[in-house]
Amino acid sequence: MPAVSREEKRNLLARVPLFSGLSPAELDELIQVARNRSLGTKEELFHKGDEGSQVYLVVSGTLKALTTSEEGDDVVFSILGPGELIGEVAFLGNHERTATVTGLTACELMAIDRRDFLAFLKRHPEASITLLAVLAARLKRVSELVEDTLFLNLPIRLAKKLIHCASAFGQEMPSGSLRVGLKLSQEEWGDLVGATRESINKQMRAWSEEGLISVERGYVIIVDTERLEQLAGFAIE
Repeated sequence: MPAVSREEKRNLLARVPLFSGLSPAELDELIQVARNRSLGTKEELFHKGDEGSQVYLVVSGTLKALTTSEEGDDVVFSILGPGELIGEVAFLGNHERTATVTGLTACELMAIDRRDFLAFLKRHPEASITLLAVLAARLKRVSELVEDTLFLNLPIRLAKKLIHCASAFGQEMPSGSLRVGLKLSQEEWGDLVGATRESINKQMRAWSEEGLISVERGYVIIVDTERLEQLAGFAIE
């Protein structure tokens, strides 16, 4: 993957709510203490229980945050893309990582040490307030995952997840369909909604026969967005 220039990093930081109020000089100050980190597909960035001494900003690529049960079953908390922070919970609390983070694709990241980031927050207290909103949104997603798994059936859970991923990573096609720009296996889709690979296979096959979706080369294509939104109970914003 080609190296990311300083200007590209500055532009990325400026789009992140946490840093959007900073001047170019202040952004450069943050870039100065950040280190580049490349991550390969399926490579771990860190493991649950590791020391949390760095925070990461995704420059390019996608990653997943998950936990694994004693039986070896994975539950995926979230999928993270460009502009998102990773590892801020353990980083700020100075305790162990609460999840394992792995690359879904090859990724480029910016890594900032705890000491440097805390010094930045002291110089820019307004960023601390924004960071609280980031943490609250992360907690809300985890809470919603638990509630959906407990109270909603699989078709609704999967429809919601497809709509959410299409909103974040969707690519509109000439046909008018919406391609979810994440190449995930059926087992990985199952990890996202708390279901088995067999259940995901059965549901996606049924939806394909009904004309709601299609699956091409590992990518889900949402053919009938309106019907899937109705099933999920909300629309893409």
